[in-house]
Amino acid sequence: MSKKQQRANERIRQIIAQHVTQNLPPQLGLVSITRVELTKDLSLARVYFLVMPEQNAQKVKEYLSEHERELRSKLGSLRIRRLPKLVFEEDKSAKIARELADGEI
Repeated sequence: MSKKQQRANERIRQIIAQHVTQNLPPQLGLVSITRVELTKDLSLARVYFLVMPEQNAQKVKEYLSEHERELRSKLGSLRIRRLPKLVFEEDKSAKIARELADGEI
């Protein structure tokens, strides 16, 4: 991954995280945008999130997906040719790590 792509990933993460912090309804729980993976052609950005409580993950995903257009418009400051389509996915790494620590896997 190039440095330019890494910077874009981090900047997208920061912009979306700021929007989520300011606008996510409190009843959905605490949400953290953990990472972004931008494709080489910059057409798609996978946005990974953690949510507490975990049972709200689907509701958070739906909320983020419903607000994709608004979130994409916030990315205009990136100065890239084409704004990427945003795809939201729950970051399961913390859940897997916890299961490993508990001996469930």
